[in-house]
Amino acid sequence: MAGQLGVRPNAIYTYVADRAQLERAVVERILSLADVSLLDGPSRSWRRRVTSYANALRGVLLAHPGAAALFMSAPMDGPSALLVGERLIGIFIDAGLSPEDASRATYAFIVHVLGSVALEVAETDARPPLRPEAERVRDRLEALSQVPQDAFPNSARTARIAAQWITSDQFNWDVTVLLDGVAAAAVRRSREASSGRRAVPG
Repeated sequence: MAGQLGVRPNAIYTYVADRAQLERAVVERILSLADVSLLDGPSRSWRRRVTSYANALRGVLLAHPGAAALFMSAPMDGPSALLVGERLIGIFIDAGLSPEDASRATYAFIVHVLGSVALEVAETDARPPLRPEAERVRDRLEALSQVPQDAFPNSARTARIAAQWITSDQFNWDVTVLLDGVAAAAVRRSREASSGRRAVPG
């Protein structure tokens, strides 16, 4: 990292106390690059807001693949991270969840975005820019075609789909399913409230 900045390694620690603080700062900086204003808007557009931000955040993370591992080890507790969490919780409350379940949904969202990017980057050399998606899908399909059909029939049968797990289409499919679950939970909560039963967090 110091070499990329054009300074000697020890010079970085003029600005941060240690490696952990440096990694925390990098995570915060990269997270701040995704346009958090995409989460703003009327409550009726909550799904569009979440989907737009999810794709923006994924794009930022894939543009900085070398930092993907840091999101698995450094805490996200800076101003940008707190703001994203606050907005997401508010959006899921808008969707009809209780504050408690909105917090759970926020965590599920973050895990999905960070986890999917980490798995995608793991198949690369983590050097930007990543090779085009189509090329990486082709390589995955070639590798998956070697799976023994007799031992792993389901995997072999769905290899063409598995090859596309790293694509934008798969990412948005995942987000849609996650938000479908949020919407279903909100409907269930509304029905329980109208029937006078206590909604069970879940």
